[in-house]
Amino acid sequence: MALWHDRRGRFSPLRAGTLAVLSAPALFLLYWTWFGDLGPRPFNEAIHHVGLWAIRFLILSLLITPLRRLARYPAFIDVRRMIGVASFLYIALHLTLYITDQSFDMVMIASEIVLRIYLTIGFTAWLGLAALAATSNDYMVRRLGGVRWRKLHRLIYLIAVLACVHYFMQVKLGAFQPTVLAGLFLWLMLYRIAHWTLPRSYFSTKGELHLWLIGLIGIGASGITFVAEAFAFWIAFGASPLMVLAIDFTFAAGIRPGWYVFAGGLIMFLIALWRLRLEGGLFRTPASSRSKSNNLGRTPS
Repeated sequence: MALWHDRRGRFSPLRAGTLAVLSAPALFLLYWTWFGDLGPRPFNEAIHHVGLWAIRFLILSLLITPLRRLARYPAFIDVRRMIGVASFLYIALHLTLYITDQSFDMVMIASEIVLRIYLTIGFTAWLGLAALAATSNDYMVRRLGGVRWRKLHRLIYLIAVLACVHYFMQVKLGAFQPTVLAGLFLWLMLYRIAHWTLPRSYFSTKGELHLWLIGLIGIGASGITFVAEAFAFWIAFGASPLMVLAIDFTFAAGIRPGWYVFAGGLIMFLIALWRLRLEGGLFRTPASSRSKSNNLGRTPS
């Protein structure tokens, strides 16, 4: 079956659009390579390019579950596997380009992976993602059984943590993009933790978190991102955390990562709000209140 077809063999605009998005970074890389636009260190630039998109697609795959729930659009689940496998393919290309850049000296590469902690972390994430990609098919779901398959694929959260740590350690300076991705991952995990741990009183009749709690998660994730970045500047450069926070909120250094995380949380909040309005649940008066108001207007017989 073609990748742009659904399980019934019909053309799926959602799958076709997802495939186009997943292919775009690789096509751009081919274009830049063909025209020599990768700078003086083309292999190094290509390694960073595909590695960044591997992490982006990994975070995107984790976004599918909350997006499906908040938008009440079950079809999103149909592309989650595509995105996860694409993330593995990009990280596999990331490793392949690194091996090529090292002239296929496998002994030296193995020693580097063992001795350099950020490479050890990255390679561990690659192994975990390889295991998930190899079992991302219907045959392996049947072979492992639903319960064992789900337990195995919960490793995705640990893999995402390792990927973010690897990215932070690899860039050393200029940690803007790693901070944004880590902040967005934090939102995704806070959302899941709320679903896993909170009592049913925090959920609506549709089985989703109340709107105010979704907004609070967005504010919390962005706030933690602001504070974490401020303390990271204090540890790395001795800058006052309060001064860094003041710069963040006066936009003296442009739009900082915390604002991107806030925007991501706001978008998810607005999606939930839009869905709630479509369902007529935003200003709906409870049935018991409506019956009481109707009875107050009646004259006793």
